[in-house]
Amino acid sequence: MIKFEELGELIKTRRSIRKFQEKPVPEDLLLKALELATWAPNGGNFQPWRFLIVTNKDLINQMADAVKAKTELIASWPEAAQFGEVVERWRKASDFFRGAPACIAVLMGRYSSIADQVLRARGENDPLAREIRSYRQLGNSSLQSVAAAITYLLLILHYFGLGAIWMAGPQQAKKEIEQLLCVTPEWDFVDLIPVGYTAETPKTPPRKAITEVVQFFRP
Repeated sequence: MIKFEELGELIKTRRSIRKFQEKPVPEDLLLKALELATWAPNGGNFQPWRFLIVTNKDLINQMADAVKAKTELIASWPEAAQFGEVVERWRKASDFFRGAPACIAVLMGRYSSIADQVLRARGENDPLAREIRSYRQLGNSSLQSVAAAITYLLLILHYFGLGAIWMAGPQQAKKEIEQLLCVTPEWDFVDLIPVGYTAETPKTPPRKAITEVVQFFRP
């Protein structure tokens, strides 16, 4: 069993990496990391995930081009003007992952628990059932399961000496990325994880005090 201090050091030293060396990432390390990531907790043991490893530079650039195009589109809308420099920084950085030697596209399947099935069968005619269903969709089981696997994955990649970052932003080009990666209709692209040997050492950001984020309800 890993020592608590070692586990704490692994967790606290992981950083989101945006600059990578050109050095290729060994496929066996990626496979080992993903195999362990699939041991993450998940709803009903449905394991609603699939991972597409992209090391083809042309394909990575095509995905980055798709994300960049959608970024430029959104930034061009009048509603974006109010955000000023923030939008400009986003425009410049949205496709940074084209510099990664590998990208892992994370796909999500559609798990439906017994509660989901009952609520769906109840239909839209019952306001209470509709309300409960909206609660469950807010943090649906499939998305929580995939998020757990990504969390495991990032820690394992860090353990292997690799840098990575969790990107939800590329979802703005979901349709284009799914077409590029030949994703079938029963799966949804939800995240992109650029991976590589780090070319930067980001500062450790502060965390809120535990007293700010925890509340006890004691007997």
